[in-house]
Parts: sequence; structure tokens; C-alpha cells
Amino acid sequence: MTDPFASFVADAATQAALAAARTAAEARRMPYGPLTFVGPRGSGKTHLLRAIRDRAQLADPARQVELIALGKLGDLVHGRGMTDAGTALRDRLYRADLMLADDLDAVARHLPVQAFLFDVLERRLAASRPTVVTTGISLGRIPELDSRLVRCFRDATLIELMTPSPATRSAILDRRVADSGVEVDPGLTRALASLELNSVREYLGALNRILAFQQASPVVISPDDALALVGLDRGAVVLAGAGASPALPPADTAEFADFLSDVVANVSSQFDHWRGRLREAIGHWQAQGVRTRRLEGILAGDSGGDPEPTITEFGRDAGELQRLVAEARVIAPDLAGAEVFRDPDQLAAARQLVAEARARRAPLSAPLPDLRLENLGVGPSNRLAVEAASAVVADPGIRYNPLVIVGQSGVGKTHLLHGVGNALIGRGLSPIACLSAHSFLGELAAQKTPDELAQWRARYQWVAGLLLDDLHLLANEPRAQAELLQIYTALAEGNRPLVFTGVRRLSDLEGFDPRLLTRLEGGLVVEVGAPDREVRIAVVKSLLAGTSSATDAALIDFFTGRPADSVRAVQGAVQRVLGEAAAQATPPSPALAREVLDVVESKLSRPARKPANASGILSPGLGVVRSREKMIHHWPSPEDRLLVEL
Repeated sequence: MTDPFASFVADAATQAALAAARTAAEARRMPYGPLTFVGPRGSGKTHLLRAIRDRAQLADPARQVELIALGKLGDLVHGRGMTDAGTALRDRLYRADLMLADDLDAVARHLPVQAFLFDVLERRLAASRPTVVTTGISLGRIPELDSRLVRCFRDATLIELMTPSPATRSAILDRRVADSGVEVDPGLTRALASLELNSVREYLGALNRILAFQQASPVVISPDDALALVGLDRGAVVLAGAGASPALPPADTAEFADFLSDVVANVSSQFDHWRGRLREAIGHWQAQGVRTRRLEGILAGDSGGDPEPTITEFGRDAGELQRLVAEARVIAPDLAGAEVFRDPDQLAAARQLVAEARARRAPLSAPLPDLRLENLGVGPSNRLAVEAASAVVADPGIRYNPLVIVGQSGVGKTHLLHGVGNALIGRGLSPIACLSAHSFLGELAAQKTPDELAQWRARYQWVAGLLLDDLHLLANEPRAQAELLQIYTALAEGNRPLVFTGVRRLSDLEGFDPRLLTRLEGGLVVEVGAPDREVRIAVVKSLLAGTSSATDAALIDFFTGRPADSVRAVQGAVQRVLGEAAAQATPPSPALAREVLDVVESKLSRPARKPANASGILSPGLGVVRSREKMIHHWPSPEDRLLVEL
């Protein structure tokens, strides 16, 4: 790659600027204020910044260089200066090895943008990071410029860019002609350079129009004719402004101007405007990392016409694409780098990707954190189910997928289900959806529109695993079963774990879609029975942990020796005894447990009796009167009196 500064023609007006630019491109630290180039519009400031950028990256490709047009900074930070996107931009500009900021005067009167820029410059100056700034007018003439921002330029090195001399202008124009490959009259560039126009940009613009006319002409156009075609003549001192009439061509060129009138009407609009606008749009969007194949294809087609509708449509698509990628960075950083976010021609795919990301971000019912596999009592009644659950955790989505756990209510199926979910999360799988069939039905009923339903369905299709409790509640719910079937298919194809529980065997389920039952039967179905002694011991010990009776072997043996048809029944018995012990301010004991549970069971087994003519005495415990003072008006039966006297 050639030296980027080789395209500059140096003279007395630009020599100092080029020397300073080369130094800035190679500097690693800049202890003073920003290097600032001041020059009128079209004096080459932007061209100079691009040369600095290219020279810096040529010397060190790993060097981070940020070139930003301050006129567009408002679009980037306005209204979102405190959002993640604004913070990320601020940090990127601060950390850049070299920051190049074009058109400082463009931030005049934009106070939020000035505050943003001050924050960046202040931090860069404190770290002595090299910064180069351009401005069209001197700092003191920029209206309503923040005084804090002015202080950042207190020690700045100011270099003024002047309009180059006629000889230099001629050399610049000669180089442009050579690059174009168009044959022109040898005296054309000297004739054009001899005029006093406002900026180098206007000299180049006039030359570009002349080159367009020359390409369409079968003969070489003389300098006078060429100048006349673009509204100039040898006596012009300033290019005609927007409100002035262009200089008339000499009389002897009128016939030639008439000859090329069609060329002026067509080539000027198609070549100068059409191609120029497309190239400008392509450069703008490529600088922002957007693919421009649509615009490049139109430019290569050489179709002419008005480019504005095409450019406007492309800009609208590219703008939406940038908003989508900004949202993706927040809700799904793993998706933000997807290729579809760089190509406006893939806008539909980008919308779908963000919609799926929104669905992934929606809240899910997660496993209860206190229900874990390691806290589950294991015995012959549930050992097979626990081992199957452990296999699912060890090889999720591959072993026993799906796993179906059946058993009567209260035998520990829900604990086992949530334990699997917590273990999967512990292995790094996220998110895990763990919910009851009742909740599944409620969520489905809340989706009122097709879009809401699609997002709800997508949310579950993105989960890392689905654990559904009480599957039998979906009987005779065809809509819920159809949705579950779709979700099941998506997760199974992605080798993501599926676990279900229910109180009935699959063969006993009625009102179910055969397709869903067939898929469930293709996994492993295990049954959990009533808790055996080992399970009851684990449950009792976990409930007594932390109490004064945690090591009371007799009390533990009393609880575990009592038959129970469910874990829930064991838990209820222990909780009743602990509650009575707390009410009497005594430690739990086998005697108290026998007293409490035997009385409760006798009341449960005895037929209910009408409580008419009761004494009105409230006993402090559960059926045991401990007070020696009793007021008895009437006992309706000898049994009641015998109970009190005992």
C-alpha cells in the first residue's frame, strides 16, 4: 500500500499541515491539547483525516483508530446518552489509540452532543491519547460552544488550511485527470486553476463535470469551451452562487454549446448527480459496517435515473437494521454479531432473529431452588426414578429423553422434578422451564392474538429444557396438547431434556392426543411408590434438623415406624408434633408425638358428633385438659366425662 499522503500536493499553504498530520499518524502519546486543523469548507480537512487514519493503520494494523463525523454524532447519542449504546460509543472513542473528529463547528448549539464530546476529550487528554480535530471556523466563532469544551482546546496546536496556490491547484487537477483516464486539452487544468473559486472541492467539482462532457464528446474540448460548459469563463473570479446567474459563455462557443445541449441535460444529471449520490451513500453506510450490495448493484448497472428513492429506501432498511442490532446487543449479546445484522437485504431474517431473542428474554417459571436431588430421601420405592433422573442430568437430552415419572400424589414427584431442573442449571444449562400443567394452561389461555401465541411458543422452543408437572391435567385439552406437541418436537430434535410427572400411567390416560402419548412412551417411564422406611427416615431427619431433637433416635424411630402412604403425610405428622411442642414450650419427644398423633387419628377415625351442650372448656393441648379447675354444667355422655377424668 502506498503512502496515503502521496496523493497530497504540498506547497507553502499545506506543508505545515502535512508535516503535523504525519506526526499525528505515528504518535503514541499527545501530552498537549488536540491537534486542530482550521480551514474553510472544501479545503481538504476530511481528506487529511482519512490520510492520517490510513497512515496510522498502515504502520500498525492492530492500532484502533476511530474516525467520526461530529455532524452525525447527534444521531448516535441524542436521546440515548445514558443507555448502553451511548455508553458503549463513549467508551469506544475514549479507548481508541487515535481519535479523528471531523467538523467541530457542526456541534454548535447541540448542547447534549457537546457534553458527550467533552466527556470523551477530557478523558483522552487525561490519558494523553492522540486526538485530531477539524473545524470550518475558528473556535472563538463557533456559536454557543460549551465553555468546558473550549478549555479542552486551551493547549491545542492550531494549524490553518489555506486555499492552495494556482500552481498547486493545477497539480491537483492534473492528478485527478490522470486518475480518470480521460484525454483532455493540455491547457485545461491550467485554465481552470487560474480562476479564483471558493475551495479545492469546487475546482474538483467543475473538473468532474468537464470530464463527463469530454467522455461524451467525439473531439477534445478546448479550455474555453470546457469552462463555458460549466458556467465559467476566463474572466470569472468566483464560481456563481446559488442565487446568482452563471457567467455566459463567449459568443464563439454558443454553437458548440447548442451542439452538446443534450449531453449537458443527460450526462450532467446521470453521471455527476446519479453516480455521485450513490457513491456517497455507499461510502456512508460502509463506514458504519453495513453491506451495500443493493446500491453497488444499481451503480454497476449504469441505469441512471433518480437515485433518491433507492437511497431513501436503503437508508430506511439500514436504519431499522441498526436499531435491531442495538436491541440485540442488550437482550441477546450472543446474537448481535450475526451476519444478518450487517445486510439490509436480510432485514426480514434480522427481524425474526430479534423476535426470537425477545421470546428468549421473556420470564419463565424456574425450578424452586430449595428442592434439590441431594436433599431427596432415597429408598426402594423411588431409587429407580432417582437413578433415571441422575442419568438425565449426566447426559441431558440423550439419556432417557423424555423421562416420565408417575406415582400417587405426595410421593415426591414434584421434588424430583425440581431437583432435576436445579441440577441441569448447575451444569450450565439455561434457561430451564419448570412448571405445572395448570400454569401451562393458564399461560396459553392468556395469549389472545396470533403474534402473542407465536412469541409464547417461541419462548418455550428456545429453552434448554422443559420440566412439566401433573401431565394428567392436560386431559381433554386439545389446544394445549397441540402446543405441547410442537414444543416437544422442537426440544427433542435439539437434544434438550424433557421430564414429565403424572398420577396415572400413560396407558391409563384418557383424552390425550395419540401422537403425544406415542412420543412420551418412546422415553423411559418410571414409577414412584409410597415412601418406604429409608425415605421416611430422610424426610424426618431433614425436618428435625436444627431442633433439640435432631439426634433423638427414639423420636426418629417413632415417626419412621408409622406407616404413611405419601411423603406429604410424613411431613404433616412431624410438623404437627413440632407445632404442639412449640405451643407447650417443651422439646419434642416420643411421648408427646404419641399423644398428639394418637388423639388426632382417633378423632379422624371416630364419627363426627354434634357439639351441642358442650362445656365450653378450651383445653391447652390437643384433647388433654391440664387445668385443675373445671366448671361443669352438664356432660351429655359418660364417655366425655371419662375422657376428662383420665
